[in-house]
Amino acid sequence: MFGHEGGYVNVKTDRGGPTKFGITHATLAAHRGKPAMTAEQVKAISREEAEDIYRRSYWTQSGGDLLPPGLDYAAFDFAVNSGPARAVKTLQKVLGVREDGQVGEQTLAAARKYEGGISTLIRAYCEARMRFLRSLTNKKTGFPVNGRGWTIRIAGKDPKGEWADQPGVIGNALRLAADASGSTVAKSETPREAGAKADSRDTGLGEVLKKPEAWGPLGGLLSAGGALFAGSGPVQWALAAAMVGAVGVGLWYFVRRVREAG
Repeated sequence: MFGHEGGYVNVKTDRGGPTKFGITHATLAAHRGKPAMTAEQVKAISREEAEDIYRRSYWTQSGGDLLPPGLDYAAFDFAVNSGPARAVKTLQKVLGVREDGQVGEQTLAAARKYEGGISTLIRAYCEARMRFLRSLTNKKTGFPVNGRGWTIRIAGKDPKGEWADQPGVIGNALRLAADASGSTVAKSETPREAGAKADSRDTGLGEVLKKPEAWGPLGGLLSAGGALFAGSGPVQWALAAAMVGAVGVGLWYFVRRVREAG
């Protein structure tokens, strides 16, 4: 799942600090029930433990075993980027139900009855996610520095027009939904992924929000991608492109494997 992209990184534009497989020291500490973790302990994370963190802290908490195919992927990706509570509450806001951060029968019923179906809901959900990201105006860790990568990751459109559209959050989610229903997805609906972790603490106008209760795996890696996208050199872009593809494939196959495991 993690491939060659899952090494140790420490990027200033990511609040998460040192990471391996995108897992921060705070996330690892919470998973192990410890008060803190050192950089060396983060470096020693195994793939097996990293995937267990994915499953326990983000897939399950974002409703991965309950939501319809496609929507589960979109919520999972949101969760690893901004925390499960933010991912679920944003979905509930789109659905017009109580925003309690828990995927229950009310949320599931609203998703099933959403006007236009799951594909329309996926698009609306990703649009709401983009609105949240644009509200993160911190110049060091928010949209000003990571906005290009976030936009590519979710909407699949490079604001500078230097990269063609490729599969990403919306595209992968729509494809999963189409696979489940036996329909097809138009090629033009496959965006690509990139970006850094989106933290509510970067919301503009001086609003200070609570940190999401858990930081998403791949956060540090995605931050590195965001930092690379901020540059314009050929080496930076080559590295960023490789990271984008690897992250997208990793999340895509993780969701497929979880669903197949039942």
